[in-house]
Amino acid sequence: MIAVAVSLLAHGALLAMHFVAPAPQRAVATDPGLEVILVNAKHANKPLKADALAQANLDGGGQADKGRAKSPLPDMRKVEEGDSVKASARRIAELEQKQQELLTQAARPTPYRAAPVTEQDKPNPLASGSDLMESSKAIARMAAEISQTVEDQNKRPRKTFITPSTQEVGYAMYYKTLQKRIEEIGTLNFPQKNGRKIYGELVVYIPIFQDGTIYQKEGGARVEKSSGNPALDAAALAIVRRSAPFGRFPPNMLSSDKDDLWVVITRFKFTREEKMEANLTGGSN
Repeated sequence: MIAVAVSLLAHGALLAMHFVAPAPQRAVATDPGLEVILVNAKHANKPLKADALAQANLDGGGQADKGRAKSPLPDMRKVEEGDSVKASARRIAELEQKQQELLTQAARPTPYRAAPVTEQDKPNPLASGSDLMESSKAIARMAAEISQTVEDQNKRPRKTFITPSTQEVGYAMYYKTLQKRIEEIGTLNFPQKNGRKIYGELVVYIPIFQDGTIYQKEGGARVEKSSGNPALDAAALAIVRRSAPFGRFPPNMLSSDKDDLWVVITRFKFTREEKMEANLTGGSN
């Protein structure tokens, strides 16, 4: 009896035991400091301090002073009425009209019974489907516009202004070459209208890319302060476009800690001596 009791206790203890696999340990990345993204542009210079890993080098980009755009979500503080809002408003107006007609019929004393509901009075499921289609199109169009805006912001080069306070010799030499070329082209092609010379002063904004061409994606060269004569303003911009390109930037304007889009704000003066003068005017970095 004692042996049977001991055997039952031993078997009970064995059946009460459970064996489970140990919990897996969480893997830790060896280098979790940078995220991996895909970029659709590349740069000849390697960045000194990378913000992310990508398939190509991309130094700089975007208008933000720090960081980069990471979300295509719109600004929730802004409310704009698009196609989906218009469709909803139209649907609400139809329902309110139906409700008003029913209330009018109910309030009107009449011995006649209400007319039977016809196919025309029944709710049209195609109208709701059309509204849903318009809403889907509006959402898809908004998402595409937001994605394009984020992409353009990230690819847009940051600007540095060449002003009278610029002291670096390389920048000064580059501007002198640009100034001489514009003055020569402007003097040879002095503005005229109806066979008569045009005189006056204006201020011109000239964005120059690192290869010496005029940066066109934001509208190119433009008049910052008009001379008051549209013909003279147009002739000045034509002189700037004819003078470009101005030559590649020197090495000290292409260093990795500098931006690759430089803006020259210049005062053009067309004198009575039939000469053109170009001089730097103030600007802000």
